[in-house]
Amino acid sequence: MEKKKEKDKITEEEMSKRKLAARKGRITKEYKRLTSLFCVSQDDKTHVIKKLCARASFLLILAEDIEKNINSDNLTVLTINASQQFTKANPLMKDYRDTVKSYQTVVKQLCDLTKNDNSSAGKNEPDELESFLNT
Repeated sequence: MEKKKEKDKITEEEMSKRKLAARKGRITKEYKRLTSLFCVSQDDKTHVIKKLCARASFLLILAEDIEKNINSDNLTVLTINASQQFTKANPLMKDYRDTVKSYQTVVKQLCDLTKNDNSSAGKNEPDELESFLNT
């Protein structure tokens, strides 16, 4: 009986390590994708952009994992408090909302940093929206 518990514990530890390794691989893949999207020619911004890309990739993978957990569970949870029973929103919903909001903020910062670099490089070309609005 004890051997079976030890075997189950080892397999749970192995599964946890595999999930962690898979998550790290997904984060690395997303980081590479983001750094290729937000490459900047100015050396003074590359450190900040790499940090923001690392943060954004972590937040995106975390949000995807939370979303999978929410999809496998219900959106509402039955809560029993003494003699009362009531349903409330799944606690993961708040975590998911906060994670997505943080991700959006980081991506906006990345866009703002690279927008200044791209707009100064292409100043000679008129913006299509501006030309449409001016006519």
